[in-house]
Amino acid sequence: MKKKILVLLAGIMAAASLGACGKKDNKDSGTQGTTRYTTEPTTGDTQDPINDPIATGSDATGNDAIKNLMGYYKSNEYYNELAGFKVKVNGYSWKLYSAADVAAAAGVEEKEIQDLWSGETSPYEKDMSICMIAGNKTTGSSIIISYYYVNNELNKDTTAAYYLQVAAGQIEGCEVKEINFMNKNYNAIVIPAETEGGYDQVRYAIKERGLIILISFTIGANENIDMLEAMFSAIK
Repeated sequence: MKKKILVLLAGIMAAASLGACGKKDNKDSGTQGTTRYTTEPTTGDTQDPINDPIATGSDATGNDAIKNLMGYYKSNEYYNELAGFKVKVNGYSWKLYSAADVAAAAGVEEKEIQDLWSGETSPYEKDMSICMIAGNKTTGSSIIISYYYVNNELNKDTTAAYYLQVAAGQIEGCEVKEINFMNKNYNAIVIPAETEGGYDQVRYAIKERGLIILISFTIGANENIDMLEAMFSAIK
């Protein structure tokens, strides 16, 4: 399970680095007047993120969690107010990674994730930030929610569509499509199993407040994208 998470994270990081080198795209000018905040990502392979404890309120920011751009946790739910959605897992087959588990999967120190989730650091200070990982050990499916921030003058207007186009350009036959997800317009790509480690992958992206919000699905045995999407709902 961890190996598949690491493969997916590597793909996300590669797309981020390629996007940072890309051309200027003026389709989305939503980065102007953005308030600057903070962020970070992860280390090692020491825990079982499925069987070990799930993320709890102590992993986020307690009473101030709702104010954090990275989102916050309530029991088996993750809330992201920036994108306006929440993710609910059943706590049995599907579990949320704790801050320590996210750090282990991404290869950074746990403190970096804790600082990020507590609001001590911000996603406007890093290219890539991991907000949440949920996984199903039995099927091999996972969901990763991350942010990509283009912080240089040349690429600050990079759109969600262009970000995905960079990744799609590395895969034969892969193309960016527009979809409606939770009543919002997202861009999406599908990466076939034969391309990425034996599992189909789907990535959705949208841009809010200068951050590209990336939802990365790995679809394992006996599951499909509709089942993973069903864990999401709009915050009312």
